[in-house]
Amino acid sequence: MSDLTLAHMLNDAGQLTITIGGRLAIDTTATLKDFLLEQLPTAKSIRLDTSALQEIDLTGMQLICSACWTTQSENNTFSFSGVPAPCLAQAIDNLGFHDHKVCKHNADISCIWCGGIN
Repeated sequence: MSDLTLAHMLNDAGQLTITIGGRLAIDTTATLKDFLLEQLPTAKSIRLDTSALQEIDLTGMQLICSACWTTQSENNTFSFSGVPAPCLAQAIDNLGFHDHKVCKHNADISCIWCGGIN
């Protein structure tokens, strides 16, 4: 597996689209975390494209969840774009996230792992 790759585009409306590829794992999550923290003040919404992701572990899943929560706490939106990578769907299933219906940190709307990913 290759290391984490990031590409991004911020449009005039403040929508930040981040495309991640490679590995989002315990040894690479700091790169995405630092990038997100740098971008949060200017982004009104964040769309995460995971279609090029090859591997994700629990640390990567937790980072995405935290990014969603942080974005929502700033009254902005967090969502996914594109077709989720097969490894992400498998991780959601393996970790049992598909059983979680609403998120108490996300205004009690559908959890990003349960229907909100598409």
